Amino acid sequence: MSVPLDESYRYGLMTRLPTAQTTRAITELLDELEFDSIWVGDHIAFTTPILDPFLQLAQVAAYSNRLTVGTGVYLLPMRHPTPVAKQAASLDHLSGGRFIFGVGVGGEFPAEYAACGVPRA
Repeated sequence: MSVPLDESYRYGLMTRLPTAQTTRAITELLDELEFDSIWVGDHIAFTTPILDPFLQLAQVAAYSNRLTVGTGVYLLPMRHPTPVAKQAASLDHLSGGRFIFGVGVGGEFPAEYAACGVPRA
């Protein structure tokens, strides 16, 4: 049995979206340039401020009915999985199935684990 490979290219942008105005402008530009997706990261305590990825991506999904939205990556160990599952399912539903949920463990900033009361081991 073989699996056919998709040989088409897709283009996305990994970014931070610091303001509502920036989010709208970037979303409109990516739509105009026919990008396929937009991705945001997640940190609790980082060198620069990072907004909540679910809120940012919900705003993008409201501005574009075409772009796939995704987390690259969401630091799942920092939060209880039940409300996160509801948030992810809600975003996927509101975006019409365009949400890709990338998760990771983080670890490069130990202060994040301490701030969330999560042991690193």
